[in-house]
Amino acid sequence: MSKVELLDIDCIPVDLFRYRTMKALYIDGKAPAIDCLTEWKNSSQEDFRGIVEGIKMMCFNIVIPKTPRLVNCIGYSGLVEIKAPRKNARLFCFVDKPGTSSEELVICTGAFWKKDGEKKKARERQNLSMKEAYRLRAIYLKSKREV
Repeated sequence: MSKVELLDIDCIPVDLFRYRTMKALYIDGKAPAIDCLTEWKNSSQEDFRGIVEGIKMMCFNIVIPKTPRLVNCIGYSGLVEIKAPRKNARLFCFVDKPGTSSEELVICTGAFWKKDGEKKKARERQNLSMKEAYRLRAIYLKSKREV
C-alpha cells in the first residue's frame, strides 16, 4: 500500500486561501506538484504568476468560476487543469471534502509543461500527465476509504 499524505505548498501565498485550502499530494516520497511549482517560481515567473491566478480563482471564490484558466479534464472525472494563459505551465488538481469537515481542499496531483515543438507530441505528453494525475487521485481516494 502506498503512503499518502497532504503537504502544504510553501511557494503559494496562504492569503489566496479563503474558501478552500490547497495542498499537494505526497505519495511514496514524491510530490510532483510541489516540484513543478517550485521550479516554475524560480525559472518562469510569468507561468508561475498565471498558475497562481488560477489557484486564486479556485480557492478565493465561493463558487469556482467557469473560465478558460480552469478546465475540467475530459475523460478524467473530477480532475481540473489550471492553465497559465498563453504560457506553458499546467497544474492538475481536484476538490475534496476530507472527513466530516465542511472545508473543501484543492489537492494538486501533478503538473505539465507544454513545450514548444510538435503539437501532436505535446498533446500525447499532456494526456499522459492527466492520466497520471488521475491515477494519483484514485490512490488518494482509496487511501481515505482504508482509514
